[in-house]
Amino acid sequence: MLGSERGSRWMLIVAAGLLALMAGAVCAATVDTQVTQVALFKNGLAFFTRQGDLPKKAGPVEIGPLPAASHGTFWLGWSPQARIENLATEPVDVMEGRLAVTIPELLKANVGKRVRLEFASEFRAALQGVLKSFPEAADREPVNPYMTNPIRPDTPTPGLVIIETADGTVAIHPNSVDRIVFLQAAQTTVSDEFQRMAVRGTLAKPVRNGSVSVHYLAKGMTWAPSYLIDVTDPEKATLTAKAAILNDIEDMENVQVDLVTGFPYMEFGEIISPLAKKEDLAEFLNALGTGASSGRGHGRYSAITAQTMSNVAGPAGAAGAAGRRGDAGAPAMPDYGTAESGEAVGDLFFYPVENVALKRGATGYYPLFTERVDYRHIYQWDIPDYLDAWYYWRYPYYGRRDDDQEQSQIVWHSVRLANSTEMPWTTAPAMTSEDGRLLGQSTLTYTPPDEDVMVKITQALGIRAAHEELEVNNEVNAMTHRGYKFDRLTTETTLTVRSHLKEPVTISITKHMTGTLKSANIEAEVKKLAMPVHSHWTWHLNPHSKLIWEVEIQPDEELIIKYTREALVRHH
Repeated sequence: MLGSERGSRWMLIVAAGLLALMAGAVCAATVDTQVTQVALFKNGLAFFTRQGDLPKKAGPVEIGPLPAASHGTFWLGWSPQARIENLATEPVDVMEGRLAVTIPELLKANVGKRVRLEFASEFRAALQGVLKSFPEAADREPVNPYMTNPIRPDTPTPGLVIIETADGTVAIHPNSVDRIVFLQAAQTTVSDEFQRMAVRGTLAKPVRNGSVSVHYLAKGMTWAPSYLIDVTDPEKATLTAKAAILNDIEDMENVQVDLVTGFPYMEFGEIISPLAKKEDLAEFLNALGTGASSGRGHGRYSAITAQTMSNVAGPAGAAGAAGRRGDAGAPAMPDYGTAESGEAVGDLFFYPVENVALKRGATGYYPLFTERVDYRHIYQWDIPDYLDAWYYWRYPYYGRRDDDQEQSQIVWHSVRLANSTEMPWTTAPAMTSEDGRLLGQSTLTYTPPDEDVMVKITQALGIRAAHEELEVNNEVNAMTHRGYKFDRLTTETTLTVRSHLKEPVTISITKHMTGTLKSANIEAEVKKLAMPVHSHWTWHLNPHSKLIWEVEIQPDEELIIKYTREALVRHH
């Protein structure tokens, strides 16, 4: 008898110890971290910094839940004297309440309440009683592909609703219920249980006022800049910038946001970290081989997101978004104050936006700056190279006669802006206006300080341009290269521009040319190109150049530029 009592006490001690261990394993101290700083890129990736306080006692800790970081970018840091051990990511059960929207959900939410259940069939009597249970199929442990697993039966269907009536306990299928009459106050919300990944470990050495920081690169937030160029003043253009911040990841409150100019190399940005546990081992290894996790394709970004990328941006200045009033009767234009001072770090530029508060799913409008800059109206005529990569003639529209080349020429009315600020301007849409009227919209490309940028406004219908290229000499079969015969062709090109505008204008003519420039009646700025626009194995047989003329022409004046060039052309 005595041995039996001692054995019982021993079993109780062991059971109590096991329960204590289980409680310690489950009841980890939650370290609540909040986003304090985000660096935003324009391609949907953002670098987050979170901070939180460590518990004052040693024991299990749980940090998270956290977003899915890109591979190799997730880092934890803690106070110097603290020590956290045995860190690992584990699933954490999370409960979220919402309104019940179906009869089965209402049944599940009101277990323990008195109800009367009615059915659609007139031959089926109503049931009145207490809802006892709403059992659901238990989650099955996923199959381990690297172990020999037992053969399990198929997953059972969801359980039946159990209701205790005066005549006994009845089990019914929840979908058969047509109407619920609540005989007690009804619970109209239901809790959904799901899992998120969190980092768990053991705080082996706590410190006073200890803290933890989390750093990671993740998708879910980006920014989109845009500009307004007001050319009402003939001396100075007013350049206004704003940023739209798109937040699809989590609520932000008083967060320091840096808008990043530049395009850092992120080799593993499209691969999800294995710590996020969104992929199994095989999927992760496959992502390393392909360069992207499932659902994260290598989509080619446009110039706006992939840059040419760079950036200006920042919070509103002291003037805020009060607006500027021009001449009497003119509409107020945005005036966001002078630009904030950003920080250049290597080849990147960080522009700060303070105290961002933005809910998940929202898009914020953030005024950045308004600056007065020098500008000039320029009329651009860009003429392509009509020798293709194989050195065949290719005119703008196939099927046209050669003497119809001038019909395809377009001259653009543009503005040339001088970046006199201390920050780069990023690639972004730019809308040009005058006296509150829209003139046009195009792309303002990346422009560092002390550089100029050309922005198109509209097609210049008042400028007539014509291009004509005639053969003046042809040395047939002048050379053979890789079995192909080439003629040495000499051509004379005539560029004609006539202005029908009422004031003098400056026209900038750019011609990409294959071959050697022999003569020109008006001297051009010649830029030698190391590689042509369309490279091919024959590209080195001719030199490649960009010819630039910038000339002022008067009203009704006709400008004629003639030049000759010599080039090797494939023999037909």
